[in-house]
Amino acid sequence: MSKIWRVIRLIPEYRGRTLAVLAVSLVLGAIGAGTPYIYKHIVDVIARLLGDDVSAAQAGGSVTTMIALFVVLRVAVLIFNFVQEKQSDDLWIDMVGGLRQRVFDNMTRLSIDYYERTRVGEIMDRFNGITQVTMWLRTLIEQNLANVMQMLVIVAVLAVKAPPVAALMIGVLLVSVTVSMRSFKVTTPYRRGWQRLAGRLSGLLAEMVSSIATVRSFGGEPAVKQRYDSTQAEWRGVRGKMHMEQWKHNTLINAVQTIAIILAVVWVTRGALGGRFTPGDILLVLMLSQNLINSVQPLTRLINQTGDIETNAERLMELIDADAEILDAPDAIDLDEIETLEFDRVSFAYGEQARVVLADVSFKLHRGQTLALVGLSGAGKTTIIKLLLRFYDPSSGRILVNGVDLSRYRQQSVRARLGVVLQDVALFNDSIEENIAFARPSSTPEEIAAAARAAHADEFIDALPEQYQTLVGERGIKLSGGEKQRIAIARATLKKPELIILDEATSALDSRSEHLVQAGLQRLMSGRTAVVIAHRLSTVMSADLILVLEGGRIVQRGTHATLVNHADGLYARLHSIQSGNRADLGVGEPLPV
Repeated sequence: MSKIWRVIRLIPEYRGRTLAVLAVSLVLGAIGAGTPYIYKHIVDVIARLLGDDVSAAQAGGSVTTMIALFVVLRVAVLIFNFVQEKQSDDLWIDMVGGLRQRVFDNMTRLSIDYYERTRVGEIMDRFNGITQVTMWLRTLIEQNLANVMQMLVIVAVLAVKAPPVAALMIGVLLVSVTVSMRSFKVTTPYRRGWQRLAGRLSGLLAEMVSSIATVRSFGGEPAVKQRYDSTQAEWRGVRGKMHMEQWKHNTLINAVQTIAIILAVVWVTRGALGGRFTPGDILLVLMLSQNLINSVQPLTRLINQTGDIETNAERLMELIDADAEILDAPDAIDLDEIETLEFDRVSFAYGEQARVVLADVSFKLHRGQTLALVGLSGAGKTTIIKLLLRFYDPSSGRILVNGVDLSRYRQQSVRARLGVVLQDVALFNDSIEENIAFARPSSTPEEIAAAARAAHADEFIDALPEQYQTLVGERGIKLSGGEKQRIAIARATLKKPELIILDEATSALDSRSEHLVQAGLQRLMSGRTAVVIAHRLSTVMSADLILVLEGGRIVQRGTHATLVNHADGLYARLHSIQSGNRADLGVGEPLPV
């Protein structure tokens, strides 16, 4: 229950409203427990009338009074049910919304490494646990606390009317709660296991959907199906073991309850035959006993469900407790402009025990200059970009902006001055207009259109039936590679950044698309500082500084003119290969991408 309690403590603003719902539930519970008294009185009056102990007029008056009271109670039940349903529904909606907002806000603050090591489907599965947890709380407040109130009243009445039956029912309560708690403890490991596997199933589904083109192109349906089926089989096995344990405990509870109600019937019947009970007493005791049994069953189900909810709450709290590893300093300042950018002996490794992916990297870039990063795959080019975006902090060394450590600036103010165009363009499943405007949501349609023209995206957008309102599909699946790249360039253009970061956007495009994208990039970079990951060396020949990386280290630096003349250098060898003169890179070395 500790995790559930932590979730409850996250929503303190709803405690007053929770107490209001609880108060109504308690009133309904008291009415439910008191109603059998009306039945008892009516039966007793009729029995006395049949035995000539009261007159017809007296019996009619008494019965009429009881029926009137019954009507009042039923009307009260209708009113309180409406109030309770409205209160609890509004409370649940606000609780769900509040928790979702808290989780979502925390997810937006998490460092990029969290998402790199966690499956999207697993995150979604944990996020969806909010609904289960809050529905359990709603059921607890709305129904089960009223049942508890009703059970207490029933036990009190039975203690007066039929002490042995009251003792029997107390025994039923104790056994039912004890066995249910035992079931909860025994099945908790199974619950953790099957919910972990459920998260893995969600992750596998999300991976398959997002990579469906790759799956289809490699004929990989059997492979992904086998992974899913094996995980599903494991999930079914764990779930089956949990259900077996639950069945054992539930069978014991049902057996105890059955024996108890049989004994109550026998005892009350024998008492009636001995003249100790009136017909109304018999009805009252039997109805109260059955009502108590009926109230215990939802309570035991709630205790059993608590295992699932506790596990859901535990997984949910892992999202809420996840801390951003890259945080703004308490006294961080805003970055107003970018005059210089410098890496000062920067080294970096992913994790404490991981291999070093950058070692002793230094360079300095002034406003308006272009830096190109060149090297084979895995040389550390993308890591430099991630450090520049402050997705990670260096393991050693400093990144300086205007001579000030990057960590001294607020991250949002830094990224607000950067424009990023990556090779793998991520578009939202929304309109072209909304995807471009994501860089600056306050932009006017005219500004969006101007950015599209600057990126040479207007020619294909204007040819679409819905033009700027065209939906691009999941990750832009309805657009070609060149079209997506031009949308990305338009988005960066609309932002009007001071520093452009490019992960070569033309390497997988046809000649015409490459020409259009390059034209858009040139216009975007004009007069701006730029850092470019260069796969095609022809795109960075005019760069002010080219860094050639190998194994995380800078092995060459200079301009195209100086580097290409070092025939034994990596840059010249790469240039020779891309120019058609395929020099050998060396045994075991990969070709440049």
